[in-house]
Amino acid sequence: MEELVLVLDDQESVRQLLAGSLAGEERRILCEPLPTDLVARVLETNPSLLVLDPAGLAGDLPAIIDALRRERPSLPVVILSSQADFDQAVQAMRHGAFDYLLKPIPLDRLQASLILALTEYGADRELSERRRRFRTDDGLDFYKSASPAMAKVYDDALQVAMSVGTNALITGESGTGKEIVARLIHSLSPRHARAFMELNCASIPSELLESELFGHEAGAFTDAKESKPGLFEVADKGTILLDEIGEMSLNLQVKLLRFLERHTFRRVGGTRDIAVDVRIVSATNRDLKEMVKESRFREDLYYRLNVVPIRLPALRERREDILPLIGYFLAQFNPRFNKNFRSVDDAARRLLMEYPWPGNIRELRNIVERVVLMEQGPVLDEEMLRPLLGGGWEELPETFPRRLARILEEPIPEEGVVLEALLAAVERQLIEKAYRQARENQSRAAAMLGLGRDKLRYRMKQHGLGREGEES
Repeated sequence: MEELVLVLDDQESVRQLLAGSLAGEERRILCEPLPTDLVARVLETNPSLLVLDPAGLAGDLPAIIDALRRERPSLPVVILSSQADFDQAVQAMRHGAFDYLLKPIPLDRLQASLILALTEYGADRELSERRRRFRTDDGLDFYKSASPAMAKVYDDALQVAMSVGTNALITGESGTGKEIVARLIHSLSPRHARAFMELNCASIPSELLESELFGHEAGAFTDAKESKPGLFEVADKGTILLDEIGEMSLNLQVKLLRFLERHTFRRVGGTRDIAVDVRIVSATNRDLKEMVKESRFREDLYYRLNVVPIRLPALRERREDILPLIGYFLAQFNPRFNKNFRSVDDAARRLLMEYPWPGNIRELRNIVERVVLMEQGPVLDEEMLRPLLGGGWEELPETFPRRLARILEEPIPEEGVVLEALLAAVERQLIEKAYRQARENQSRAAAMLGLGRDKLRYRMKQHGLGREGEES
């Protein structure tokens, strides 16, 4: 893609000099006198870089830079000034100018500044495009979601991705998609061009896990016949996912904490410190807070890893996502098995919404794959699904929506019902649903339920919902 450098300077000799010296392959130089409306001209030409002599500007330079950044936040602005005005240079840089150079023009310095500015602008533009695709679901169909709970997950993941090295801890039941969210963070971050490495801490014996992470030198232990880099070296400038972090031994937790504090480590059997820049995303289905209380997980490491907590809700907590996910999986498996499943009938929908999904998204994906492989379609119906869902009903207790529907549709059982407990369960479910839909904002959740905020807080405390000390 051709890059446009817009040079605005009232000196014709400067314009001629820069037009000839800055041009390059896939780079066009447009040199003009200062326009009456600078911001409008920038919006009209849409340059990748602006080179500007402020001498002829009618307004204040910092205010003009602010106006440019409001319209084009990522546009690099290089100032070429005829006056050695230290205060103006400081103010320009504070307000977002990329560089400030004095005339006579130092061409080597200007060329270097131009290359660096265009490189950063290109990276910002690519990252912005990746984020735009994420926001508009273009090319990221898996992340289409109907639930507010998952919208919050994606917002949190995007905020982590936008930072350079912030660590995150993803929690949730098995099968909820923790690895996928970790990959999302990496793919939307400035680190996306570097390695994404994944290690399951439960799948490797603890005595070998240190070598996998930090590498080893030849002769460090039996069978270490040659030196080997660890995942932290391989993932330098990239991202590493430590899955099932709760299974890591206390001894290795100490070494991981030391790495997080110093950003250096030594290979097993080594004597040289190695420095790397790695973002760590951890994932677990364990309650690390409880493990800290039981002295099975280090508290200092917990806080180092849990800079941004991201909780993935179970599929039964976001049933509105079930049908969109089925549509996504059908689009994957139809062409693979040469089938044409297009819809889900009403009975199958009811069954899918009632089922407790103990295996979460992983279970849903496997069931859809088996149905598409074994059945003919084009409609996914209850007869196809029910034999595949048999185990889940026994693994989890009867869900509340099913129990309530049964009580309302059938005669009250001979043993009766406990009305207070039933009403309390209804209240708790509605409060929890409103709280998630309001993205954990108590004021909005209270408005949804027609309650005052203090009354909602009291009822949430009764039901053990929300977080202690929450003021939102």
